[in-house]
Amino acid sequence: MKSQVSKLRQDDMGRAFAGSQLQLQIYVNRRSQDLSNAILTVLAPPPPLGSTIRWVSPLEGEKFIEYIDAGFLNALGLQRFAVQLFDFWPGRGPNWDGLAVVENGGAIVGYILVEAKSYVAEMQSSCMAKAPTSLAKINAALAQTKQWLGVRKEIDWKIGFYQFANRLAHLYFLREIAGLPAAWLVNLCFVDDRHRRTSIAEWESGLAEARTKLGLPSSVPWVSDVLLAARTRAGLLRQA
Repeated sequence: MKSQVSKLRQDDMGRAFAGSQLQLQIYVNRRSQDLSNAILTVLAPPPPLGSTIRWVSPLEGEKFIEYIDAGFLNALGLQRFAVQLFDFWPGRGPNWDGLAVVENGGAIVGYILVEAKSYVAEMQSSCMAKAPTSLAKINAALAQTKQWLGVRKEIDWKIGFYQFANRLAHLYFLREIAGLPAAWLVNLCFVDDRHRRTSIAEWESGLAEARTKLGLPSSVPWVSDVLLAARTRAGLLRQA
């Protein structure tokens, strides 16, 4: 299933007007080598030497569609795990800012999930699910993910930094339930976006706070942070 972002936040070509959505569109479609290089240098554990990144969203040719639910699996070529995802997480799950595959020698050797932000407060959220069946799936998935990461079970992941938590849960899904040999979650943070300027120091502090509140160690396996300089919308409007 595909989901397009709100028309109020984009023009008729799907180009965002501001914020992290715009920044990621610029980097994926106009500065993809800069973005890929920045990510490849921090992935841990690293992919095989000589690996490259192929972006599958948000793509200009698809009007920058962002994917949710089974749609994100389809975009990555992982549709065979759709039933397991339905059992693991309720519908209307994470809206993925960016998705990519890591390739080496013509073969896919890993998968990248990207969560993009332009300012620290954008990281903060709480779970809004109300349906008992949905909450049961969420609670079970978060509990499994906490156990996987060695997080104390009494820490409540549904408040404060829930979005980060549910992204970690989907990383757990790919790594442990789907059994993929390599999958990474990347927190992509844009520095000094004129939409709401955030310094490197502010990002480092905000990311550290999120990890502390979630009970995570300072270094989390398969999770990396990338800080990139924000660009202007003019960079997206020019021809690639």
